[in-house]
Amino acid sequence: MNKAENNPNKCPICERSTHKESKYCIFHASAEEKTEEEFKQALKEYIQEIKKEDKDFNFEGFIFVGDINFNNIEFNEDPKFVNAKFIYGSISFIGTRFEEKTSFLGVLFNGTVDFGGASFRKEVEFKGTKFLGGPTSFKKVYFSSDVSFEGNIFQNNIDFSNTQFFGNFIGSFDKFNGSEINFNCADINKNFDIALTEKKHINLNFESITTYFAFTDIKIIVKNGGISFRNTLLDKISLCFEIYNDSYIDFEGARIKDTVFRRDHIEGHIIQENKKSYDRAKEIYITLKNNFHSIGRYDDESWAYIKERDMEKLSYSFTNSEENDTYRFVSNMKNIFDRFLLKIKFFTKWLFSKKSLNWLKLVIASFIYGYGENPWRVIRFALIIIFLFAIILNFSGIVISDRTNLIIEFIKESQGDEYTLKYLGPILGSFLNCLYFSVVTFTTLGYGDFQPAVGLSRFFVSLESIIGAITMALFVYTFARRTGGR
Repeated sequence: MNKAENNPNKCPICERSTHKESKYCIFHASAEEKTEEEFKQALKEYIQEIKKEDKDFNFEGFIFVGDINFNNIEFNEDPKFVNAKFIYGSISFIGTRFEEKTSFLGVLFNGTVDFGGASFRKEVEFKGTKFLGGPTSFKKVYFSSDVSFEGNIFQNNIDFSNTQFFGNFIGSFDKFNGSEINFNCADINKNFDIALTEKKHINLNFESITTYFAFTDIKIIVKNGGISFRNTLLDKISLCFEIYNDSYIDFEGARIKDTVFRRDHIEGHIIQENKKSYDRAKEIYITLKNNFHSIGRYDDESWAYIKERDMEKLSYSFTNSEENDTYRFVSNMKNIFDRFLLKIKFFTKWLFSKKSLNWLKLVIASFIYGYGENPWRVIRFALIIIFLFAIILNFSGIVISDRTNLIIEFIKESQGDEYTLKYLGPILGSFLNCLYFSVVTFTTLGYGDFQPAVGLSRFFVSLESIIGAITMALFVYTFARRTGGR
């Protein structure tokens, strides 16, 4: 035992005089052993003494009671808050200036915490700290160096809006019981690493942030929540997402250029698409398409372009029409027959509108050539047309051409009875011959050995040759676009 432990009038922690009946000083005594007025008066005197003698602040193990105000105080050395406890009331560090490395290790905050406008000139870390009161504010804080939040408990929301981060940020919010972490309008100058592993839904807002491409690398892990980059300039930075379950990303109004991130990290998580706001989702995919083009990720650009056209197609569909919304609004009608007639009425109105025509054009474009992004779809369509017309011609009929028949007769006359090939007349029921003729017609080769029979066969042959010419042109366009048109 040291002398303080042997002396019943000395605090065993700091050797100050004990407080009343307590065996600890007024700073280390429990909240039940002192009043708020007594503690605040002692704290005021302690701060004045430290300033007068130019000593270091040491709040290690202090048990604070009531509303605590450290506003506009300048800490020239590391203020030691290790294992301090703020039991009752709000805690305010508004405008406080921390000149040296600052540590809040094992601190307990039971009330609302406000660091608004504070300035951290060196590294700062919050480890094992418990924020068990109301919302925690780091609004308009200046972090000139690295800041770390690891192994903490947050009972409520956190606000980093308009905060400046000039160092690396590590935020491992494993025990976060709030619903939102807000970085709106923040300045991010270096690497950002955030992990939200709670299963509950948590919103992570980066709206209107400013990033500096020379240093910024943002990594975000979200188990179940939302990430918002609304109206944000994301220029020449690196984004890495690990998002799961029903998590979403919101890029509405964001300007993205030369920013590196993987398509599979965001695929299926665009909130506008999930909420069926297809017009807004289309604008986001246009932004993503342009970004992928700017960094030379042409396969990802192709994916974004296809998604853009799919969103446009869905925006024209009947299921997304105003009439269908009206139908859903009145779908609680008890009379099933009236509901059915109403559905037919709205569908008919959509069917004869411009929307249905635009929808049909995009459906055809998607099926035939994938909006110009998939040459294999053109080949698939060509095979379908060739087989379809082969079946049709097998019933409507083709014949050996007159020119072929004359050649056969000439050969027979010149070689006598030894020639055994005989002209059989019209070729009916021979699918292989019809398939061959369909290929020749589709490709517009025209060998001349077969020709359509009189009647509908000529119409079908003419139609197939037109479709074939257009399809081959589409294949050349799509193939060139995918291989050399970027």
